[in-house]
Parts: sequence; C-alpha cells; structure tokens
Amino acid sequence: MRLEVLSYERLKARDDDEISKLVRICSNAGIFFLDLRGPSTKEVLADMPPIIAAQRNFFAQSSESKLAYDNFDELAVQRLKLSREEQIQGNLSLPADLQAVEARLANVVSFNDSVLRDISTLLCKSLDPPIAVAAIKDPKNPGLSNLCLGLAAAPAGTPLLGSHLDEDMLTITYYDEPFLEVLDTTSEEWRVVEVFENLPIVNVGDRFPEASNDRLYAPLHRVVQTPREINLIMYDLNEGEE
Repeated sequence: MRLEVLSYERLKARDDDEISKLVRICSNAGIFFLDLRGPSTKEVLADMPPIIAAQRNFFAQSSESKLAYDNFDELAVQRLKLSREEQIQGNLSLPADLQAVEARLANVVSFNDSVLRDISTLLCKSLDPPIAVAAIKDPKNPGLSNLCLGLAAAPAGTPLLGSHLDEDMLTITYYDEPFLEVLDTTSEEWRVVEVFENLPIVNVGDRFPEASNDRLYAPLHRVVQTPREINLIMYDLNEGEE
C-alpha cells in the first residue's frame, strides 16, 4: 500500500495546496507519509540512529532490569514510553543506556511534539467550520503525550497488535520494516504499508473524529511481525488526561 506524501516544509510555509491536500487526506484515508527532509530538520533526523542504538542496548538487557521501569512493557513488542509531561517537569527517569543520548531524546521529543501540534492546528483551522485549537497550541500542557521506543523480534507473521484506532489526536511513527497493515475501506482488505524512502507515517487518532463530528477519519490498523526485527520510534500527541 502506497500512501500519499505531504511535505512538512510546504506545510510550514503555509502552502495552500499542501494544506488542502492535508485536509483531504485526513478526511478520507487518515494516514500519510510525512516528508521531513529540509534545512530545518537535518539535526533531529541525525539524532535518530544513536537513539535506536541506545534503545536496542536497553532492550537487550534482562527482563528484571527492564521491568524496574514502570513505563516498560514487553507483551508482543518491547516498549518504553517516555512521558512528555515528565520530561517538561524534569522528573523523567531514563535507563543508563538512554541517559547517554538524553539531549538527543529531548530534541526528538520536542521536535515531534511541535510537528504534530502544527499539523493539528492546520487541520483544526482549515475545516469549515473550524475546531477550537487553544489546547493544541499550548505545548506546556502535553496531557498524555509520549514518546514510545520499541523493538519487535517475534517470529515472522506473529500478530503484534490487533485491529485498533490510536487513542490520541495524531501519531508519528519512524520505522524500518513494513510492519503496519491498514484496513482498505473500499475492498475491506488489510494492506501492508511499505517502507518508502525512510519517511515516517502520520495517522489520525480517535480524538479527531470525535472533535470534528467525523469530518476527520481515523484508520483501523494492526501490526504484524516482519521477518526482520522492527525498530520503532513513535510520538503520540494526546491532550487527554488520566
């Protein structure tokens, strides 16, 4: 399955055609590739490989060591969730492996939070009638937003996460294997989203259809293990509360 591509540089420049394309995609497919390549993103994209190396070192440790962190779980995928709110407040607890890349993590979290807030604001303002954007525009109140680091290494074909909608506003996912399947509403078939030029995926979560009276669409999707291990970095923009 080949998704449409949106340019973040053009969205930042408030290009009318690109904004119209954003609204169209999020009203129909609800998922797209985001092209982040440009002069303003070189530094943060360079932060990704060292973070992936550090998270792999952490995930290679014993279960006992990893379970010492309340925000770690290892059901089908090993995951470590890093709260944006805890990061802002300065009380985020990081394993030693990730402490070595703490500045890079902070940069990646701040960048992706800013990107998703910007895209969310564009969506809200571009709908007719528009959606209120006050909460989305306040990065000091992140709600349940978090960065999720993941590693999946189950046997090929193993279902890792069943059919679901993301419980947030938007999710951005950096990945290196075609792990994601999206339900095609026309054929009612599951289609694999291929890796395309290492671009991250952005998808609409269940909060936006609620806020927009179903004018925006959240796609059903599921996760299946590929023959090779899957490295994941995901950021969820979620203004909700516990």
